[in-house]
Amino acid sequence: MKDIRLFIFLGTLAITAFIMSCTKTKGDAYRKFMEGGEITYPGRADTVLVGAAGLNTLQLYVILGNDPLVTRVKILWNNNNDSVDIPVKRTAGRDTIIQMITNLNEGDYNFIIYTYDKESHRSVMVNAFGAAVGESYVSTLVNRNLQSVTQNVDGNVVLNWAAAATGEQGVELNYIGYDGKTCTRIVPATETQTVLTDYKGASTLSYISRCKPDTSSFVFFYPKEGALTITLPQFERQLPKSGFSVLELPTDVKDGGYLWFINYLWDDNYNPPGFATQSIIPCWFTIDCAKAAALSRFKVWQANDRLYVGESVKTFELYGSNQPAADGSWGSWTKIGSYESVKPSGLPVGQNSDDDVAYAKAGEEFSVPAGTAPFRYYRFKLLTNWGNAGFMTIEEITFYTHDK
Repeated sequence: MKDIRLFIFLGTLAITAFIMSCTKTKGDAYRKFMEGGEITYPGRADTVLVGAAGLNTLQLYVILGNDPLVTRVKILWNNNNDSVDIPVKRTAGRDTIIQMITNLNEGDYNFIIYTYDKESHRSVMVNAFGAAVGESYVSTLVNRNLQSVTQNVDGNVVLNWAAAATGEQGVELNYIGYDGKTCTRIVPATETQTVLTDYKGASTLSYISRCKPDTSSFVFFYPKEGALTITLPQFERQLPKSGFSVLELPTDVKDGGYLWFINYLWDDNYNPPGFATQSIIPCWFTIDCAKAAALSRFKVWQANDRLYVGESVKTFELYGSNQPAADGSWGSWTKIGSYESVKPSGLPVGQNSDDDVAYAKAGEEFSVPAGTAPFRYYRFKLLTNWGNAGFMTIEEITFYTHDK
């Protein structure tokens, strides 16, 4: 038992001696480390943002902390082979250093940022990462595909876009407004249909995609081909049929009793019934459009149960007036034009090709002479029909104008 106790005692003594030796060594090292006074570390940069700022260029935003003793910032990159020193003049707020790093090769970069005080004490290191963009990236950029340009019934231009490519941040549009001033508009990357309500007809619109390699980029990059251009259509809108009504003048034809009424001419229904007149040829009827407008063109639909046959109108005249004579006479009317329905195939009556049917169902379009005065009232004088029948039929009528 004594041997065991002696062994324990000697072991304890050895451990105590070892601890005392270590404590002494540590204390000596600390005193040596503290020689010359306490070490001071300036406040390090609080936040560093890195992003592309142009070709082969990165921009660093170094947001400093609250340490008022910081006098300069040093940025190192390229394995510390390149660096820049930036003097700092502190203000009362949180200062931000903006530094451009140029002439970089395309690729990824690690930046090391230190702050210093006037005694050249250096802060703890801060790392920041960024990717420089070059010609190889720009060569991959393309403009968004503009699939079609159409007009709606209000005369607004509708731009229909394909889906945006990866990295596109939107499309920049530049065009002339209705007032003659230049308009700039950004189409979001998620938008596939853009409506222009304020454009000048027959003017030029240019468009170019704006791209970023990533969300950290401070600037946009553009396709090398530059902006693409189109010519916008002449402004044209459809006269609102909601305001149409019948002006019943004493000499005008009435409906023929077949339940095909005149107001069916503007009900936006392109299937029978339409309007069928009394058995009077020639005959005429008058539409009140509610407001005066100068027509640019108009369309007429035949009833699709009698295309190019029977009672479908073949030849007619169109007149306009703003003060129709109450007795229904013609002295107050201005002739706009004489018109004839056309069958594309030229086949005999009773024989229709597929093109004939498609053409008629789309509505036959008739032009109006440029400079025609604006009229509120329009009068159709029906002269002949396709089948030499005893009365006339029309399915639908639509008027268009360049007036705003």
